[in-house]
Amino acid sequence: MIMNETTSPIITEVEGSTSVNKTMQDADYAVVAKWIIPVVPENTVYQNHCLVVKDEKILDIIRFSDLEQRYNVKNVIDLKEMNSDNSSSVNSTSEYILAPGFINMHTHNAMSLLRGYADDVSLHDWLTKFIWPAEAQHVGEEFVRVGTELACLEMIKTGTTCCNDMYYYPEISAQVIEQFGMRATLAAPIIKFPTIYAQSEQEYIEKGIQLIEKYKDHSKIKISLGPHAVYTITDEAYLKVKELSEKYGVKIHTHLHETTHEVSEEVKVSGKKPIERLRDLGVLSSSLIAAHMTQLTSEDLDLTAKSGINVVHCPESNLKLGVKGVSPVHKLLKQGVNVSVGTDSAASNDDLDMLGELRTAAYIDKLSANTHSLEGGEAVTPSYKILSMATINGAKALGIDDKVGSLQIGKFADFIAVKVSSHPVYDPISHLVYVGTNHVTDVWVAGKQLLRNSKLTTVNENQVKSRVLEFSQKIHVSRPKTGLTIIS
Repeated sequence: MIMNETTSPIITEVEGSTSVNKTMQDADYAVVAKWIIPVVPENTVYQNHCLVVKDEKILDIIRFSDLEQRYNVKNVIDLKEMNSDNSSSVNSTSEYILAPGFINMHTHNAMSLLRGYADDVSLHDWLTKFIWPAEAQHVGEEFVRVGTELACLEMIKTGTTCCNDMYYYPEISAQVIEQFGMRATLAAPIIKFPTIYAQSEQEYIEKGIQLIEKYKDHSKIKISLGPHAVYTITDEAYLKVKELSEKYGVKIHTHLHETTHEVSEEVKVSGKKPIERLRDLGVLSSSLIAAHMTQLTSEDLDLTAKSGINVVHCPESNLKLGVKGVSPVHKLLKQGVNVSVGTDSAASNDDLDMLGELRTAAYIDKLSANTHSLEGGEAVTPSYKILSMATINGAKALGIDDKVGSLQIGKFADFIAVKVSSHPVYDPISHLVYVGTNHVTDVWVAGKQLLRNSKLTTVNENQVKSRVLEFSQKIHVSRPKTGLTIIS
C-alpha cells in the first residue's frame, strides 16, 4: 500500500469496523461497489467493500467477501445488476464509486426558473436589466415552489443530498425539499428593501424567527438567518441577526466580498471594507457562512482565518458573471479556513451540478495560484481536499459534521453511487474530481433511496417538468429582447 499526497491508498479493512465481531447482526441492506470513498479518513479508498445500513445510519463498511459471515442483510444491492439494462447480461466493465452525498453550500434554488434568462452581459446589466425586473414581476409562492422543485430534481440527479439555500419564501422551499427527501439549511432572507415577501428588515426578521421556532426539531430541515449583503443591510439589522444567531444557535448566511464594486463602494460609504464592517459589528465568527470571498488582501485573509468564518467557493458563477476574481482557496486552506463549495443559482451558473463545480474548482485553483513557483510540479490543492470541500467541509460549516459529510460508522446514510464511464482508473478520488464523464446513478438520504438507476423515487419527474414548462412560458413573454434570431 502506497500512501502519499498524490495517490489515494487502497485499503481492505476499516478502522473501527464491526466486521471483526463474530456475532451476526441484522442490517437493512448493503450496497456493493468497486470503490468506496469515505472522505474521512482523507485520501483513502476502500476497494471491493460494501456499505452496510441499518435504521437510517451506516452500520459498517466491510469487505464484500466477509458480508455473509457478519450480517443478516435483508437486501444486498449490487449496483452492476440493479442498474443493468439487461439483468441477464450484466456489463462486467461497469464499475461504481460510493461517496458521501454532496453538500451544495450556496444556492438560490427557486432561481432555477431563470436559468439562461440573461447571458453574456455585465454583472450590473445582468442584475438591473434582467434578474431584478424578472423577480419583481414573477416571484411569489408559486414561483418559489416550482423553481425549487426544478432545483431539487437537478440536485438529486447530480448527487447533492443537502443544500444551503437563500431565497424568498423559505417556508415554501422547506415543503418542497421535505417532499423530495433532501436535507437543507434554509436562510430566512433579510434585506432593507420592501419586496412581495416583506416590507421592512423587522418583518423579514420576524418571519425568520417564526421559521426557526417551527423547524427547530426537524431532522432534515434547518433554518439560518440570511442578511443578503453589506450593501443591502443596515447595521441595526446585522446586530439583531448576531443576537438571534447566538440565542437560537443558528448560522448566518451572507454574500461577502463578491465583487470589487462591493468592496470599493463600502469603503466610500463607511470607510471600511465589508469584512471590516462586520468585524466591528461582531458578526465575524464560526457561525458566519460567507459566500464568494473573491476580493481578499493578505490582511483580509488573516482576518478571515482569525475570526473562524466559513467560506463558500462558487467558481463557475464568479467566472460567468465576470466578478474579476475567484476565491483564493489554496491560501485560505493553508491558513486553516474551512472552505466549502457552492454552485450559486442556476441563473448565474447555469446548473447545480456539484461534480462539474468540483472540476472547475480544481482547475481554477491551479490557475489562480502561481503554480510555476511550486517545486516539482506540486499541485496546489489535491483532489481529495477538493472533494472534502464538497462534503465534510460543508457539513462542518452547517454544524452537522457529526451526522453527515463522510461515510463513517454511526453517521446517517447520505451517500451516492457514481458510475465510472471512462477507464482506466488509477486513483478513484482524482478520477471522480477530474473526469467529466462520470454519472450519478443512485442517491440515498438517511438510508432512503431518492434516486434509483437515474430515476427519482419520491416525485413524478414528468409532472415537475410540466409545471416548469408552464411557468417558464409566462416568464419568456416578458423577457427583454436580445440579439438572438430564431427562425422557425
